Amino acid sequence: MLDGKLIPITINEENGKVTRADKTKKWYSYAEQKWANAVILREGKSDPGPNKPIDEADIESYFVWIPRYRYEIFDEGNYEGLGTKSNKEQIIKVEFESKDEDIKSGTAKGQWLTHPAFTAFNTNGLWVGKFETGYDGAKAKSDAEVNPADAAAIEAVNKVIIKPNAYSWRSIQVANAYTVGRHYEATLNSHMMKNVEWGAVAYLQQSEYGSHQSVRINNNSNFLTGYAAKNEPTTGYTVTNELCSNTPDACNEYGGTIPGSDGTYNTNYFNKVSVIASTTNNYTGVYDMAGGAWEYMMAGIDNNSTGDGKTGKLSSGRNNIYNSGFNGKLTCPQCNDSGVNHEMIEITDGIDLPTDERYFDKYDYSTSSTTYNRGIFGDATKEMGPFQSMKYGTQSRQLGSWYDDESWFVYSSNPWVVRGGLYSVGTGAGVFTFGYDSGHAISNHSFRLVLAF
Repeated sequence: MLDGKLIPITINEENGKVTRADKTKKWYSYAEQKWANAVILREGKSDPGPNKPIDEADIESYFVWIPRYRYEIFDEGNYEGLGTKSNKEQIIKVEFESKDEDIKSGTAKGQWLTHPAFTAFNTNGLWVGKFETGYDGAKAKSDAEVNPADAAAIEAVNKVIIKPNAYSWRSIQVANAYTVGRHYEATLNSHMMKNVEWGAVAYLQQSEYGSHQSVRINNNSNFLTGYAAKNEPTTGYTVTNELCSNTPDACNEYGGTIPGSDGTYNTNYFNKVSVIASTTNNYTGVYDMAGGAWEYMMAGIDNNSTGDGKTGKLSSGRNNIYNSGFNGKLTCPQCNDSGVNHEMIEITDGIDLPTDERYFDKYDYSTSSTTYNRGIFGDATKEMGPFQSMKYGTQSRQLGSWYDDESWFVYSSNPWVVRGGLYSVGTGAGVFTFGYDSGHAISNHSFRLVLAF
């Protein structure tokens, strides 16, 4: 569970302050929705020893332990196209298990399935970044918009922080985010989060071991991590900042502030009210899974547009302007984007796609964003239907049957998965929100890291 570099911690329930845990005593309890947390300290900082406080300035990154489990399949996910959504939220039945036990391989409702996030690496659990990945040293949200030029530059830039009140690292292509992840803590098998790994956190949150309720949106428009909206939004994205005091039945508040301060519409991590944005409704959970920035997953569609839609390789992206930076075929070179060379059908001067399938999720090719049955059991997409198109004002949205979270499945024009929603998406942002994009660097997209060892 722990490595020498990961320091076990407890978090004060009143103020979020960190203490080095004493492993000889009870320091977490999933039965009480108190998940295990650990930190990696900044270079030159040493483990203070059990029961000693750890200064926030000494912490480089926070991680949360997601223990290996099996779950009872609750929906077979046979959804293709839009219909009529319903309210299908329920407590997901989860049982913890060891990697030494026989794998459960259910495929139908009522059967048990060992969650695929754990079988990929055959681990007893995963350490998941507690927050969206931040950019160390950023003093403004624009400082955290960095897309290093190539793999060598990424290896040389050690800018990863995973902390509250940090500016989320955005405007980075998927290939570069993947490379950052693989080089962050290589000995701990660090990597960019996959879609099934997001699903593993989502299902645990929705079990008796998590909050099993709607997780409050991070509505901080400065992309600061760990924030929570003071009011629950009551409508989805409407383009405008609609105040709850003015329109309580159709409100969608968002706004920025400075790191570590409460804003007009949101609360910072160290104000204990922020726990409503945690997967446990206390300080031990995972944050930024609703709102903040959209988070790219290391997950996309197959690049084969003919035959059975399967080749075994991911698509690079939409076209030569909007792509992940990985070498590979483009799924929509003819898409009418300004400045696009419509004759280019493959990226050849980028970063090679990984060949180890443990590090990515791949979905069948499709030209439609509503072929939801292409999902994977456990990824928190396939089983979230039925799905419906609805309008908030003039804005059309595809919504699933869990908490009205937005539900757009990857397809040829946008072949890479994004999760969680944006600070301004209102009720459409959430743990079960999923969407799509081309893999390109964009200012409202970030990423998350996972350790698997």
